[in-house]
Amino acid sequence: MRRTLPLMALTLLLVACGEVEVSLTTDAATYQPGDTVQLLLQNEGLREVGYNLCVVRLELQEDSGWSHTPHLGETEACPLILHTLERRAQAQGTLRLPDTLRAGEYRVVHDVDTLRTDSQGRAAQEAVISNSFHVGEEGTP
Repeated sequence: MRRTLPLMALTLLLVACGEVEVSLTTDAATYQPGDTVQLLLQNEGLREVGYNLCVVRLELQEDSGWSHTPHLGETEACPLILHTLERRAQAQGTLRLPDTLRAGEYRVVHDVDTLRTDSQGRAAQEAVISNSFHVGEEGTP
């Protein structure tokens, strides 16, 4: 038992330190409510990761920090298939912004699967955060 603890701690430390080198970007810096955001997930690392871009979170910048904001598709069913993103590869997805989305600074968050397990045998995931982008009110830039 003692020999496995340092190994498990090292595995968790590597995951927590950002061992996965994956980026998530949007196709624009400004959108309007109702627009569709094109997402690009790039694996810049040497290891493959698991992903599914139909499962993303939209977050709004507020005074207290980033907060989750419901978006279209979040309550809709989507195929929960874990795709593999090979090293040095990329994948594309879309996110349709709600027509009623308030103006502000937003970002998209996606949890990629490191394809490893933590000390409890659960899949270890790492959050990948997109660039921030501005959503204006309808008719304003």
